[in-house]
Amino acid sequence: MIRAQTVVARTPSALLASLDRFHLQSKGKGGTLLFALSAPSDALSETTSHLTSHFPRHIGCLSSLLPAYRSHIMCAVALLDGIAFRSTIAGRADPQVGRWHAARHSSTQQLRAAQSNVFEEFSGDLSGVNWEDIWDRTTKSAKEMLPVELRTVRPEDVSSILYFSDKAPEGLRRQLGFLASSTPFITGRPVTLFHDGEIYSDGAIGIALQPSLGRTSLTVEFPGLVDLTPDLQITRSEGNLILMVDDGNPTRLLLAAMDKHGLYGRGALLKDDEFYVGVMSDGKVEQLHRITSGDPSRGTIALGTTSAPPQGSIIRMFYLPRRDEATLNLDSTHGNTSISFIVTPDSFGDEPPSSVLDNDILVIDGNFVSGSENGFMLRRGAEEKGWTCTLPGGQAHLRRT
Repeated sequence: MIRAQTVVARTPSALLASLDRFHLQSKGKGGTLLFALSAPSDALSETTSHLTSHFPRHIGCLSSLLPAYRSHIMCAVALLDGIAFRSTIAGRADPQVGRWHAARHSSTQQLRAAQSNVFEEFSGDLSGVNWEDIWDRTTKSAKEMLPVELRTVRPEDVSSILYFSDKAPEGLRRQLGFLASSTPFITGRPVTLFHDGEIYSDGAIGIALQPSLGRTSLTVEFPGLVDLTPDLQITRSEGNLILMVDDGNPTRLLLAAMDKHGLYGRGALLKDDEFYVGVMSDGKVEQLHRITSGDPSRGTIALGTTSAPPQGSIIRMFYLPRRDEATLNLDSTHGNTSISFIVTPDSFGDEPPSSVLDNDILVIDGNFVSGSENGFMLRRGAEEKGWTCTLPGGQAHLRRT
């Protein structure tokens, strides 16, 4: 990671001036530009042209504004050492509540599952991995869809993988992925991805980071969560459904916990996507899945994921009070460069943003900070299945240590 910066500006001209300075300071340093931009539609063309002309080697996407700065323009930029790539490996469709049993044997699902296994077998540090052997064990259709840029890469030349994706990223469930913000009403595309002068509406673009990046740490934060239950053990699950918890009815356990905390009288169960299941490890939340529905009579709880935690997993149920903003440290750093992905709300309330610039521009050195209402995906090692965080305010941080 050569350098990183996040720019918050009042006007397009102020942003462009700051990006010009970043370009001048980066001359002769090489690397690939990573960028995430949130700007008014009338400023997008000029700003993206500015970025891509300054940095012909680039990967980028359109992102959403952080709530605290939603009345401004925001662009995060970073120069990285690595191999940029474009992937068209198919992801899985969104889980369908109540239809798992009917759909789980379809040929489409089997093909997509085979494709998603391409990167799922990588170990935590990629050391000693024979990529050719891994790819030889995949289906022909999956091999044909592998990123061309990575087919001849040696494992010792890659330390981790970072990518921007559409809303179906399972084909690249590896390390840390940012699900680009939805842009149908901005650019006419579901998402908008940029790669070396080309614009894409689907798939993924990313960079295989090289060891010159140095040692990194990957952490997640879930600010604002309120515990509803103590630790519970999953007795039975299937597909995206939790069928039994502590040998009991999981939905009734959730209703009882809501009643105990004075939440049940607020209205319908699962209103405003406020309830979550957290997978616990050593007292900390390792994964977090949104509860999409519950059936008190049958007992099942459906999660917004393709795969519920397996039997024996320790979980807790959580509640997220409705809020527009989450705590975020946007101070400049010195030495320990970081890349942060933040889950933003689908919509903002009527309250004014908490942060207003004193000057035309705010530059946060050392931090690449971008937000999306679609969340982020991560996998921190061979034992962890890739999963997507959609908790508003949820944060993932890749830091150089």
